[in-house]
Parts: sequence; structure tokens; C-alpha cells
Amino acid sequence: MQVFLYGLAAILLLFLAVLLRAGFVLARMRAHEREALNQTTILSWPKVALIVPVCGEDPRIEPALRSLLAQDYPRFWPIFVTATNDEPAAGCIRRLAQAFPVIRHVCAGNADLCGQKNHNLLAGVSAASTIAPDAYVFCDSTHLAKPDFLQHLMLPIASGKAGIATGYHEIVPTTLDRTSLAYAASVLIMRLLQAQAVFTQPWGGAMAFSREVFERLGVRDLWQKTVVDDCALVPHLASHKCRVQLVASALLETPVDQYRKEVFTAWMERQILFPRFCVPLQWWLLGLMLFLFIMPPFIWIEDIWIHVSQGHFWGLVAPILWIGAFLGLVGCLRQFLPKPVGFWQWQRAFVCALLTFCTVYLGTIGSRGIVWHGKAYKVGKGGIVEEKRSV
Repeated sequence: MQVFLYGLAAILLLFLAVLLRAGFVLARMRAHEREALNQTTILSWPKVALIVPVCGEDPRIEPALRSLLAQDYPRFWPIFVTATNDEPAAGCIRRLAQAFPVIRHVCAGNADLCGQKNHNLLAGVSAASTIAPDAYVFCDSTHLAKPDFLQHLMLPIASGKAGIATGYHEIVPTTLDRTSLAYAASVLIMRLLQAQAVFTQPWGGAMAFSREVFERLGVRDLWQKTVVDDCALVPHLASHKCRVQLVASALLETPVDQYRKEVFTAWMERQILFPRFCVPLQWWLLGLMLFLFIMPPFIWIEDIWIHVSQGHFWGLVAPILWIGAFLGLVGCLRQFLPKPVGFWQWQRAFVCALLTFCTVYLGTIGSRGIVWHGKAYKVGKGGIVEEKRSV
């Protein structure tokens, strides 16, 4: 048993080393993609319908939408979708439309038996039929995009190398409070996992489809019955043996200011519940990862206690070396953040993220539904919505 437990501790260090390597791989990918974009000889970029579901009254919405409108992509049509015409987000869109007449505002109405976000996305797709786009790009409404974001995301499709491309995001905390940094740590781990080919999948905040692939795969029919857009695509794309191209340079920025603990917990719950309903194997793998992070510290604490109580101080060498390696690898991960963070400040935030992950994951065992943007969804196998009600 002791050999197994020590092996588990060694595997955790190896896992952290793999994540660290992924950070360097992503950095090289971004540099290569920037160079490829600068040298591209594409004569006619695909016509793009940029579809953005917008909800709520988050102060980040207006600057995020402005950043999407400021893209230097030659042919794109922004379609912003709200559920109703009288919600706060609709007022924001109307203000922007005065300065950007190209905006098309679509009111989707309330969803029936699918997630409201899915319903809004499909309303945007229907509205895009009048421009006959070559591709659809779907983005969230709270992330800042650099002017070349859309070109980077579309380059694999424009060059014929892929039919589906995905970007990702990074958290940019304006204050280095513990919860904001824990959020940044969680998203960073997810982005580093995304760099592993086996875990690469579409992210709903920044994904692009050629129209031909979107229609051939029947994405419209899938979204009409599922609770979420991106996670529901994972088994669907796997069944069609369809590969997703990760674009490291299509990286959005998510500004965060004094992130509240309850908001972080609700976000974490969604990240765990979506795989639980849509990709159960991923949910089990998340549980395995949690076990991998939680067990070694208990192993070494017990080991230290035994050796100290018996006066065998040489026995402390192994646990101390392991703890040092663990802290060192975790500390190295902070170099992939967009702004400097102190070593111990980062360690505390990492522990906060891990404890939140632990408590939320355990709470999802046996769950049959999810609450999202004021709606409670009862969800069945494959992420299919069985029942919806307002909360």
C-alpha cells in the first residue's frame, strides 16, 4: 500500500510537470500562429457571422462587445442576441448600435427545452441566413478581444486546415485578491489541459465553424435539445470523428475585479456539472484528478508525524523534498498568468481553488440538474433538457 501511495505522489508531480510543459507549448504555438498570420496569402477571407449571446448587466459587457466590433477581419457581420428586448443587455446593444449601425440585434424569446444560451445562438444562426455566411463564429459577451483575434481564430478554416477551430481565455485580475487568483488558477489549469490533444474540445466563448461543417454535423438539431453548447458537442464530434483545431493565439482576456466567492463557486459548479451530464467520462477523470491532488499531502503529513514521533529525522528527507518539488512546480505555473503574482500569494490561491473544486465536486454527486442565469434545468443523459423552470 505504501508503494502505491508514494507512486501516487510521484504521479502528481509528473502531472504538474506535464501542465508546465503545456504552458511552454502554448507559448510556442502562439508565436508560430502570429508568424503564420503575418505571412498568410489568403486572398479572400470567408464571410463570417459573428454571433454573440448577451445576457445580464455585467459592466464588462459593453467593452467586450466593443472589442469584438473593432476586429480587423475584412468580412464579418456582428449579430448580438438577447432573450428579450427589455433586459439590460438589450439596452446596451441599442446604445452600441447608434455608433455601429452594422450591428444586428436579435431577440430570441425564452427557450423551451434547451439552454437559453443555445436558444440565443440558434436565433443568431437563423438571422445570419440573410447574409449567407461561409462560417459562424460564436463568442461570449464578457471577454476582451485583441483586434486580430478573429483572424487568428478563422485562419485554420480560411486555409482549409480545419472545419472547427477554438480559442480560449485567460483571467486578468485587476486586484490580486485570493478568490480572483483562484479563478485565474482554475482557468489556467483548464487552458493547459486544453493543450493536450486528448482534451482539446470546443470552448463556447470562442469557437468557429465552417457553415458546411456546422450543417453536416447537425449542430442545430443538437443545440435545440441540450443544456449547453460546447460540452454537448464533445461526444457528438467524437461520434463523427471530427477534430477541433486549437488556436492558442485566439486568446481572449477576462477582466476580473474582486471576484466574489459565491460567483466563483457557481462558476465552478457549472464547469463540473456540464461534463457530468454531457461527457460522464470527463466527470470521472475530474474526480480522479481531485483524488490525485488531495491524497499526497495527507500521505506526507502522516509520514512526517510517524518519523518525528519515532525520532527518525532522516525519514523527513523524502516528504520535504516532495513538498519542495510540489510547491516549486505550482509556483512555476504562475509565469503563464498575464501579470506577476507573488509566490506565496499564488500558493494560497491555488489551495483556495483546490478546496473549492473539492467541495463543489462532491456536491455534484447525484445531481440531476443545473441552475444557470436564473433558470433551473433538469438534465438527462447527453445533456438533454428534460424540464425547465424559472428560479
